Amino acid sequence: MPAACRFQVCLPTPLAPISAFVVPEHQAALEPPYETRLLEELALVLREAPHDQLAIQWDTNFEFAMLEGVFPVWFADVKGGILERLLRLARHVPADVELGYHFCYGDVQHRHFKEPADAGRLVEVANALAASLGRPLNWIHLPVPRDRADERYFAPLGDLRLRAETELYLGLVHHTDGVDGTRRRMDAAARFASGFGVATECGWGRRPPATIPELLRIHHAVSAPLRPAGAARPPFRWPAGVARVPDEDWTRQPVDTFGLRYDTVENHGWYRNLDPTVEDLARHLDDGDVLIDYSGGTGILLDRLKLRIFDRQVGVLIADSSPKFLRVALDKFGDDERVAFRLLRWLKEKSRLEYLEEVLGPDLVARGVDALASTNAIHLYLDLPETLASWARVLRPGGRVFVQSGNIRNPQAGPREWILDETVWAIHEVAMGLVRNDSRYAAYRPALDDETRLAAHVAYRDRVFLPVRPLDYYLRCLEGAGFRIEDVSARTIEARVEDWFQFLSAYHEAVLGWVGGSVKIDGRAASEDAVRDRLALIRHAMDTLFGGRPAFQCCWSYINGVRAA
Repeated sequence: MPAACRFQVCLPTPLAPISAFVVPEHQAALEPPYETRLLEELALVLREAPHDQLAIQWDTNFEFAMLEGVFPVWFADVKGGILERLLRLARHVPADVELGYHFCYGDVQHRHFKEPADAGRLVEVANALAASLGRPLNWIHLPVPRDRADERYFAPLGDLRLRAETELYLGLVHHTDGVDGTRRRMDAAARFASGFGVATECGWGRRPPATIPELLRIHHAVSAPLRPAGAARPPFRWPAGVARVPDEDWTRQPVDTFGLRYDTVENHGWYRNLDPTVEDLARHLDDGDVLIDYSGGTGILLDRLKLRIFDRQVGVLIADSSPKFLRVALDKFGDDERVAFRLLRWLKEKSRLEYLEEVLGPDLVARGVDALASTNAIHLYLDLPETLASWARVLRPGGRVFVQSGNIRNPQAGPREWILDETVWAIHEVAMGLVRNDSRYAAYRPALDDETRLAAHVAYRDRVFLPVRPLDYYLRCLEGAGFRIEDVSARTIEARVEDWFQFLSAYHEAVLGWVGGSVKIDGRAASEDAVRDRLALIRHAMDTLFGGRPAFQCCWSYINGVRAA
């Protein structure tokens, strides 16, 4: 998480779902097993999330309805039972994880289950928690009704007895009366409490999205800045002599429709494969660092990384061999002074792509790069040892490399997990069977008997979707280039069949080019009817291959290394 922030996980107390969804005669019986299961969920969060970046909030709503006599209660001592339960929940949150409580009087259709006479009950419960918790209470959030800017409502705040480490937040921001109404409630509250933060009464979850910008504006108008004046980080600066956007033909071309179409793959569910790499980068990147997004394409990784490290001044250079993809990236990030772009050109006379140091230029190479990421691409590098050697030549000693791909044969893969590109070969085999046996595709049966032509199409497919290489090959190549391997892991990533079909539709000539022909092999493009048949056959083969299921599992491999001194 960014400095001074934590990831807040908000959990309903067990009383809420039990009271709302269980008939009264069974509430007492079902509360204990429900609480046990909810605490198992909490334990999972505590295992997976770093404690110094985590905060837990217990959302306390039905408790106040019970205290107000609105909802029935299945235990005799209402106040004592509620406090005992809230304290019991707190004991399951370790002291190094921040803890808070959101008190609530309901927000169904922005209405309370009962209009509180004042903040008395809220203060009473807050004081009891503050006095009885055996760990720090980091914050308390109290609701403020929209029409209450009177002293009577806020007067009980004068009796609030929070400890020094506990922050008070008042839910007095309301969309309907804006900054003026918010300030009236703030002024009334300030007569009885000081140093409080502000929030909405019950979050933003039930609000129309169109109201959120105005709510943000209200928060901004009435809040103090997070950083003191003059404490902002200095902006990132590229070394002198480094052109962020090179003066080249591709930068002056219009955005290409194929590039735009490809850029939509970031919305596909299987692009969750980027999340572990984003987390690894967030752990290691710091202000002033330079990251190379090698084979960064349209900037799909950068889209996600910017959200994750929005407060850090990190320079990112996207290097890619596709001018169409880079042009889309330039359109997206061209106004961000922290982002630079480089095209890796194919050097025909040398039969290779430009090396990284050849496109970065001497000033950036002399500075040294702090980190390099290659996502969903390393399996495409034909001359891998030379590519990795060029990485090592631009990374400073101790610089980090983050590699991942769904097309590495990993011994950690589960028995039902696919290597992503191998689905293309399987689709080809299933499609040939469908053409042989399904009358809808009978027009393409002669293509199966032309072995020379079919072999040419298969060879083209294998140039686009390369044969899968084993994990050990990549590890040996990285070590040979001077990298020390720090971590190797495998993750199961679920891909939706529809998403993968849309992706393969952009490469349909490579997948099943023998259906209707292709310019690269036959010298002529397929007709519109043939393209429709080709896409229908790809989808039919996928449905057959995956048994009509909407999703399939893939194995993604992650390799993190450090450039040796």
